[in-house]
This record gives sequence, C-alpha cells and structure tokens, in this order.
Amino acid sequence: MVEATNGIVRAHVIKLLPPFDAKEVSKRHTHDVQFQLLYCLKGWMKGEYDGQELTMREGSCWLQPPNIKHTVLGYSDDCELLEIIMPADFDTEEL
Repeated sequence: MVEATNGIVRAHVIKLLPPFDAKEVSKRHTHDVQFQLLYCLKGWMKGEYDGQELTMREGSCWLQPPNIKHTVLGYSDDCELLEIIMPADFDTEEL
C-alpha cells in the first residue's frame, strides 16, 4: 500500500506478541501522524489515551487523534490489529 499511494498511507496487521509484558510495551509515547485507525481483528487490547482507558475487542475500532499521548495497558495472547496510518512514514516519540 505504501508504494501504491506514494508513501501517503500504510496499512498493516499488527500481531502483538504474547504474553503481555508491561516493561516492553507500556511505554508512553506519541506518533507524529495525520490519521491513525486501529481495527481489532482478533482478541482484545486495552490502552490509555490522554488519561482515558479504552478496551478494543474483536470488531471494534479506534480513530486515534494525531499526537495523542498513549500507552498499551494489556492485550490478549491472540490480539491482532489492523492499522491504517497517514503518512506511511512517521516519527514516534517516547515520553
């Protein structure tokens, strides 16, 4: 998709590695993007977004505001997410 859109859009499946390890994935951060959508294909994922907790389950989605501070709080061993993000290449800042 990146090549087909000249770097405008990236779409990919994220398979989160079990088991959940807070030391590895619970780092507060932001992404310098214009658009980010996460769709839960399988399992569940819990996150914190600017102080608000959100749990995504299979079939639900989250339109993530640009540059929002967030962290992963937990996920199921079988969690898979579809992520659509613009631009295709972006910076992530750990906080």
